[in-house]
Amino acid sequence: MNNLTELKTVLLDIHEKDKKQTITALITAEILAVLTFGLIGYSIFAGKSGQTPTPVIFILLFLPVGVLIPYLIMLAQAKKRPAKIDDFINRLQQGESVNNLDTYTDYKLTLPLRIIRLRLFPMEYAHIRMGQSRLFFKLPLSAQHVQPFKALISQPVEPGASIGGSSANWSSN
Repeated sequence: MNNLTELKTVLLDIHEKDKKQTITALITAEILAVLTFGLIGYSIFAGKSGQTPTPVIFILLFLPVGVLIPYLIMLAQAKKRPAKIDDFINRLQQGESVNNLDTYTDYKLTLPLRIIRLRLFPMEYAHIRMGQSRLFFKLPLSAQHVQPFKALISQPVEPGASIGGSSANWSSN
């Protein structure tokens, strides 16, 4: 990543990968929830001749639907992300400074097994606070782009100038 145009392209590509990863995690979680629902439902209804309490039935029915909620929220956030990426790049071009940058790994699906915790679908994220407006941006990154991203956005920019390129002020640093 040498300039803001290339940064925007990379961020949009990683965004598409993150969206596909979220959909894959959604499908995996839903399959596991339906299998769990079937296993628990079968063991409750096949083994008892008596009546099952109504709250247990509602909990079992909510299980497959409840798994969808966090993934639908993630997909709604992903739908708004291209506009946030454009806003982020525009703010960098206008000369706003990055006040705080944290990177972390988030996992789309965590399976808490008895002894170990299985984490699936990892994605690096950058949490960025910019300028006087104190806007926060949560942008997906890939592991190999974290250091170039940090180096690119830490460069000071004059309003109207672009980061990167061959201007004289960048060669004097």
